[in-house]
Amino acid sequence: MPTATTAAPGADTVSALVRDHLRSQVVAIDRDGLYPGDFLRRLGAAGGLVGPGRTDDLGSALRTMAEVSETCGTTGFCLWCQNTSAWYLANTANSGLRERHFAAVGAARRLGGTALSNPMKHYARFEPLKLAGTPVPGGYAVSGTLPWVSNLGPDHAFGLVFATPAGTAAAYVTCDRPGLELKRTAAFAALEGTATFALRFDRFFVAESELLAEPAEPFVRQVQAGFLLLQLGLGFGLIRGAQRDLIGCELPAVAEEIAAAVAPLAAQASALATTPLEPAPDYLQRVLRLRLATAELALRATQTAAVGSGARGFLATAAPQRRLREALFFSILTPSLRHLHRLLATD
Repeated sequence: MPTATTAAPGADTVSALVRDHLRSQVVAIDRDGLYPGDFLRRLGAAGGLVGPGRTDDLGSALRTMAEVSETCGTTGFCLWCQNTSAWYLANTANSGLRERHFAAVGAARRLGGTALSNPMKHYARFEPLKLAGTPVPGGYAVSGTLPWVSNLGPDHAFGLVFATPAGTAAAYVTCDRPGLELKRTAAFAALEGTATFALRFDRFFVAESELLAEPAEPFVRQVQAGFLLLQLGLGFGLIRGAQRDLIGCELPAVAEEIAAAVAPLAAQASALATTPLEPAPDYLQRVLRLRLATAELALRATQTAAVGSGARGFLATAAPQRRLREALFFSILTPSLRHLHRLLATD
């Protein structure tokens, strides 16, 4: 794992990028499905993503995600996808694969997604693996369908897991290849600007040089805590946005109550983010409990703000109802609340 030190962007830099390049686009992102790829690239160029020198402590990336998500949850989710994509590359033992992609993905010169929702659910015994690879010279021919993968496009990249005759494998591949079709399949209640596609694989060639790990399960367990910790940035941003809405509708006491509830969660996140590869089982339990508590508080805070805002919060372009829809998404984002309860009951 890279250990060089690279400075993260200051809060003023992130604030300026949000103010100058994101805030005016929020309604178009939410209502029209505008993809905020340009903003991600600007943030990446400023050093705001998980990248070389920024993987031993995920706290900076988490805080950046929270600031972005406070203004736009859709963009915060895309940023999570990008950071998680880089996180996979940071943790692979395949040094050649890491060298080819990590710096570009970590600086958002190449954008990317995660595609590990299905394997996360598979290892929790919710569903079977949807992709299967047949051995061919030099790698695997992968077939199957993933229903929804976000932050993708023709020149993007992503991680995936597929079954093999001997078990499983994880890989990191680009979208611009034969045997892979990206197709829009549905309209969502929120997060329309996330460049979400159904992926259809038809004997898609995955080279041995593109394997993140084989077998996949130890790798998925290794990256799981970071996968979860980075999601907290989206949750904290939604909660803080709801606090702002509550102050705007003259409910400062309720805003203070929410602030008091989120403060210990944020403190726990900062502490846990300093050791994202901690292997102790109780560490993952703490991360899971924190992810659950953050999702529940995000639902409560955004619902309270939406109701407290009255009719003006119910306008199609109003922030309170948008944040509530984004919080509903956060509650079903893998791992969903149901998934989290199962993990906490069985681990």
